[in-house]
Amino acid sequence: MGYALKETNTAKNGVSKQAFEKAYIDLTDRMRLIDQKLATKADEVVLTLTLSHRQEIEELQTEVLKLHEELKKLKSKKEVHKAETYYAVKTSLFRGLFKRMQLSRK
Repeated sequence: MGYALKETNTAKNGVSKQAFEKAYIDLTDRMRLIDQKLATKADEVVLTLTLSHRQEIEELQTEVLKLHEELKKLKSKKEVHKAETYYAVKTSLFRGLFKRMQLSRK
């Protein structure tokens, strides 16, 4: 009777139903483990790239702020220079006029 039971549990190619189920369970467990490892690795890669991009963005923001400050300084220097040039030209015109007037009085 044991032989008949064994014969009914064996498939045509010689693998028993229990061995197939055990192999199937082992295979699904391995696939689940590989899937978890893959998801973890993908999350790590995304996190690394995100942190790298975040650092680059912060560096660029710092550079933009520095350039903005330099631009402000240059604009203020330009305004001061423009004002100095305006007053220098204005006073030199008057000086020239006064010099001419003094020459014409002689």
